[in-house]
Amino acid sequence: MASISHPTVSRFERGVWWAAALFVSLFCTAIQLSITAPYRLTSFARMTHFTAVEPFQHRVLLPALAVAIEHLAPLGPHLVFGLLEVVAWLAVIMLAHRAVERFGITESEALKRLLALSIVLPLAIVVLMPDLKVWPLSSLDGGTLDLGSWSARTLFYYPYDLPAAAFTLALLLAVADWGDRPEWRPLGGLAILFAVATVNRETTLFVIPMAALMLAGRLPIARLALLLAVMLALYAAVEWPLHWLFSNQPNPHAALGDTQYELHVGENLRLLSHPIYLLTEPVRFVGGCWLVVVLWWAHIERRLRAAVLGLVVPLILAGVVIGRIAEHRIFIEAVPVLWLAGVQAISRRIRDDAA
Repeated sequence: MASISHPTVSRFERGVWWAAALFVSLFCTAIQLSITAPYRLTSFARMTHFTAVEPFQHRVLLPALAVAIEHLAPLGPHLVFGLLEVVAWLAVIMLAHRAVERFGITESEALKRLLALSIVLPLAIVVLMPDLKVWPLSSLDGGTLDLGSWSARTLFYYPYDLPAAAFTLALLLAVADWGDRPEWRPLGGLAILFAVATVNRETTLFVIPMAALMLAGRLPIARLALLLAVMLALYAAVEWPLHWLFSNQPNPHAALGDTQYELHVGENLRLLSHPIYLLTEPVRFVGGCWLVVVLWWAHIERRLRAAVLGLVVPLILAGVVIGRIAEHRIFIEAVPVLWLAGVQAISRRIRDDAA
């Protein structure tokens, strides 16, 4: 039986796709640097001088890279962090292409590249859209009702947010690959990737339950236990020294025990009780990807459902407690996981309808 050939893309088409990825990355970065600003206690200068408050400063990967670049070239901090942001957008798009291919979402190479670009939309919704300050209905003269004042408040910019999304997608792919080929060399690559991602942001903690659920039943218990032990050991080896190193830079708003994390659960619950917020914000929550995932959950393969349950659910629960949910960027690691699960659900649903 002859094999079915699938059309590939030409060299010109690949070049156009790379150019599109670059231009999209530049455009998103320009918007990011134009409409947001760093939090005053975590400014670019404080980050690169390692004097920002905790726990922001121990997310040290991007500030350290920025310092290294500034020593090599006469570039200012805004340009340096802007260049790093462009690289992060490009990395996300490249990883999205790999993910679409890895999880068998389509056989068409052209469609793979188009779908890879689609990850930009939910991420942009999360990191670029301003927070809406909405007041309830108000009564005017004559007994008519109207909306109260509306305003858009720009959000803070943190250089490690978008790289965290890229690292999460890369780790999801690495975990899936190791599940198929649980050998020593791939484990070493996964361990290095996890360690570097942890230097960027401590939310890699949620990758550990994601890996456990993704690989449960696919690997012998001993191999799975080895992977989880390696990840836990690496997490402690990275996080403890960083916490110790910057322990003398306390967060003035810290309110969660002896940690430097803030407590926002009360503020978040009050926000969630606002009817206008409930009507507007679900559209942008984790880039809007949640609706497709919930609606077509049965069309998502077991590994990606495990990734959603292992990473997305605990991340959101933790964010409600220690993060400001009006800053949707705190859930950014959930976006690539939900995007990939949603794209697969759509693809499988279309195939089922066509069958």
